[in-house]
Amino acid sequence: MNKGKKNYGLIISIVVLVLVLAFAVYIVLYKRNFSNFKLLALIIGLLVMTSILAVINQIRIGSKKSEFNILNSVMVLVFGIGTFFLINTGKTVARTENLVPNFIGKNISEAVEWASKNKVELVQTYEFSDSFKENNIFAQDQFNIDVKEIEKLNVTISNGINYDKTVVLSSYVGQDISLLLNDITDLHLNNVKIDYEVNDYNQKGIVLTQSVSGEIRRNEEVKIVVSLGKKSELSEITMISLVGKNIFDATLYLEQNGINYEIKYDFSNENKDVVISQSVKENEIIKPFDTKVILTVSKGNKILVPDLTKMTISEVIKWITDNNLKIELTDAYNNKIEAGKVISANYKENEEISEGTLVKVTTSKGALKMLSFKSLSEFRKWANTYNVKYEEEYEFNNNVSKGNIIKFSLSPNDLIDENVPIIVTISNGKAVTIPNYVGKSKSEITSSCKNIGLSCSFTYGSYSTTSKDVAVSQNKKAGSSVISGTSLIITLSKGTAKTFTVQIFESQLTLGNASATANTLKTYFAKNYPDVNFVFSYKKSNTYPRAGYIHENSQVKDGTKVTQGKTYNVIITSQ
Repeated sequence: MNKGKKNYGLIISIVVLVLVLAFAVYIVLYKRNFSNFKLLALIIGLLVMTSILAVINQIRIGSKKSEFNILNSVMVLVFGIGTFFLINTGKTVARTENLVPNFIGKNISEAVEWASKNKVELVQTYEFSDSFKENNIFAQDQFNIDVKEIEKLNVTISNGINYDKTVVLSSYVGQDISLLLNDITDLHLNNVKIDYEVNDYNQKGIVLTQSVSGEIRRNEEVKIVVSLGKKSELSEITMISLVGKNIFDATLYLEQNGINYEIKYDFSNENKDVVISQSVKENEIIKPFDTKVILTVSKGNKILVPDLTKMTISEVIKWITDNNLKIELTDAYNNKIEAGKVISANYKENEEISEGTLVKVTTSKGALKMLSFKSLSEFRKWANTYNVKYEEEYEFNNNVSKGNIIKFSLSPNDLIDENVPIIVTISNGKAVTIPNYVGKSKSEITSSCKNIGLSCSFTYGSYSTTSKDVAVSQNKKAGSSVISGTSLIITLSKGTAKTFTVQIFESQLTLGNASATANTLKTYFAKNYPDVNFVFSYKKSNTYPRAGYIHENSQVKDGTKVTQGKTYNVIITSQ
């Protein structure tokens, strides 16, 4: 390479390589939704390799004879730009024609119809939304990708406004009602009762009382009393048409003008809660308090329920949304009804319902088949989730550890009969044979229990000729088979009983106080004559004139011999 001459061929080759690499990154990150993505990746790979070879070759030959490399780089660049243009204008065969649509803002029926047509599982989740109309989708986990790349589509559907949501309502007492009306709309309150009453001290439209303020639920009742002003200032009004207004606005108008009213409901083609007729005609002159206006409010269309069990789920959802109803979908396994078909609904054929009614539909997931399970807890959870009947049986097994499954009465993919319980056989582990511990020491038994897997505890029986801490009995029969960890209670001998000679000193007697004498002796006997039982009682004496002496008929006196494990009566004189 000549030092004084720039190598324009190398510069051009490097620039083209950088552009091709950038194009490759763009394709990987943003164009994976092409059905022929592998072919496209191969083309880009060849462009990258050609560009790299051009750079290497240009470095090797230097600035001389670089015209071929320059032409090669230019052709690579033109081909890359052309490919980019075709991809982004949709004129290339590599672009897929069957992308997952964006259903956000659309009715769920559209997504159900599309999913059914394309054999995609549609997982529906319903949530409240202040922004999206009821039954409209406001979230989905994937779109604009080839439908062949997905098996299921998760969508979140609006349940409408959440009227249980907590909001903050200010106090409007002393303020004009218009301020409250704005907040009723903004906060989506749906249980506000506004009454107007004559008031000589406040001008018309001033809020007099408000039942609640602060944090409330949107559907919590809020009672508002508003001033009508002085009765003498109320004048006749020319009745307007309330037909087409919602019930809240219509009754508010009547309240504001001191007009009595009554509400009746009827089915109609109008939306629910919209006034469809009024007893007082438009432009008729009426006086406050003297006239009652009867408003007839729409219950919505009279909806006759079809036999939902004969419809597909997509047809059910379309019927639900077309009639402004609410739907609650659940699914369950059913051996008799094909997957995707309706099992049951909470309304039967020809029942009459109105708009906004919640229709609960259960669809079939098809026949429930036996699965493979890794653990007993996994099986129990599955069985309880799908109300599968099962019974547990336990048996000893040298090869399967305790608590693990030995076998099921069904094999994987066997159909499950809802009336026949699945028998699951569970291992108790290796059987433990209970030894005969009678005559063995406590230390021997402790070691043995630990080695063979028994949970042994000890208690003491009576005194006997058997040495202390040697077993005299056990609560489970020797030779019986039990599971590892079984509790076994061993009774030990207290050994040979000792005999003591009782000593009672005058200083231990509290003359005149039998209880004090007894308490002193109890403490003294317990310390000096262990495991000898003494029972204290009180009795008048013909020999001793005062309380607190040892009675002449007492079983225990100074010099009496007592033996461990036996009970003796100590009688104290009483007055």
